[in-house]
Amino acid sequence: MKLLQDKIKEIGQVKSESILDVSNFLNMQVDVQLMKAVGEEFADAFKDDDFDVYITVEASGIAPSVFASLASDKPLVIIKKDFEEKQGVLQQACYSYTKKQDYYLTVQEQFIQGKKCILIDDFLASGSVVKNVSVLCEKANATLVKTGIVVSKDFQDGMKHLEKENYPVVSLARIKKMDPETGSIEFV
Repeated sequence: MKLLQDKIKEIGQVKSESILDVSNFLNMQVDVQLMKAVGEEFADAFKDDDFDVYITVEASGIAPSVFASLASDKPLVIIKKDFEEKQGVLQQACYSYTKKQDYYLTVQEQFIQGKKCILIDDFLASGSVVKNVSVLCEKANATLVKTGIVVSKDFQDGMKHLEKENYPVVSLARIKKMDPETGSIEFV
């Protein structure tokens, strides 16, 4: 998606060879016009898929998934991140490589029970969120049909692992390489 790639090049900040800061348009301050376009792009990408609901993991996936949900006229379920086990909800242990800590993906079962789901997430690095959301869905007899990723860091292992395991993924901005010295970003 050229509009997204242009925004990443224009105001994304390359912090290291593996860290891209997009807080000025995606996860702290939200460029709603860009997220509307991103959501519409996802809605178009998934228009021929048979699914019941979009799902996302709080917090950075919320903006693009709200617009995808609106453009598709499909409901959105937000999976919470909890740092302790809880009763009466579905949970799946997960590890945040960004924050270097364990947490639980948490959702009330009735929201995804037996449904066909499409996950929208902000970043793909290791692929652990996608895999663990798939396991969470299985616990509710739900199916993860496809995944939409705003930005994938294809130089990390996530995309390769997901493709090898036949997880269908749509990424709107696939990054091949980042250089913190020059601030340059090369897309696939």
